[in-house]
Amino acid sequence: MMKSLWLMLAASVMLFAAPEVVKPHATIEVEGNVVEIVVKGEKLYAATDAGKMEVYDWKSRKLLSEVKFKKIHDFMGDEIEPKVFGVDVDRSGNRVLLLVQDEGGERILYIRESGKTERLLDKKAHISMREVRFVDDDHLLIATMSDELILFEISTKKELYRNKLSLSVFSDFQLNEDHTKVASTCESGIVYIVDVKSGKVLKKLEGGNKDNVFKVDYKNRSVLACGQDRKAVLYRLPSGSMTIYETDFLVYAGALNKDASLSAFSLNEKNDIGIFDNSTKEMKYRLTGQNSTLNTIIFINDKELISSSDDNKILIWRLP
Repeated sequence: MMKSLWLMLAASVMLFAAPEVVKPHATIEVEGNVVEIVVKGEKLYAATDAGKMEVYDWKSRKLLSEVKFKKIHDFMGDEIEPKVFGVDVDRSGNRVLLLVQDEGGERILYIRESGKTERLLDKKAHISMREVRFVDDDHLLIATMSDELILFEISTKKELYRNKLSLSVFSDFQLNEDHTKVASTCESGIVYIVDVKSGKVLKKLEGGNKDNVFKVDYKNRSVLACGQDRKAVLYRLPSGSMTIYETDFLVYAGALNKDASLSAFSLNEKNDIGIFDNSTKEMKYRLTGQNSTLNTIIFINDKELISSSDDNKILIWRLP
């Protein structure tokens, strides 16, 4: 009798602790596979491998506009659609950066404003651009494949500094809210906190991930690092204290909400997303329905998220 009571109690505790399963609220289908998404207000910008960047109203899921790039030739001489590797939007929402595949393995950086798309940087600049973000109206932060950070001035088209962070290959970076600092990471698993204006390394966050970090987020003096070693690591600044979340698969994508009280990251081979309470370390929700490898997760607010993966579907989630 006593044994049965204990079993019932254990089952009830497990049931109570189990995260609530959430299905997608809505889906946006794009042309080609999504490489990256950025959200600015009610607009969603999707970079794709079909030579296009598409802009949607994510609430109505209506296509607002698109930018199409001309075909290029691959190494065999065949015509292909260029891959749009990255997209970013300035704070005003008026200018868009587009990092686009070029012939010979090169990349071109375009800036788009008032319906016009202009070439800003190409192979003549001798910068192996991996990721580019607006810092302010006249400055860009560029990460190279060899793990260099470059502060670039748009008006003069000059580099203000070039700082090599490590001997490893660059993976990802994320600016903080006021764009004064950046969390930059690489295949070593170390996350560097860098002063954007000077390029000076302020702090190294290490010990959590032992291998390549695929994705990093930086909000409210907290950094989330998502790694190849099946760990999502939450660092708190300035102390550098960390919380390690173990998963069942490589953690390709992750994000923090505005105050860093919640973490979202991929959990397993099914591409489920776990929503964790960072104070209790408990999984509150399991988001199921993503069919391909995740590449981007964005908190719109504490109850709404948007995610994309290596296919043509962008999923919109609403938490209970």
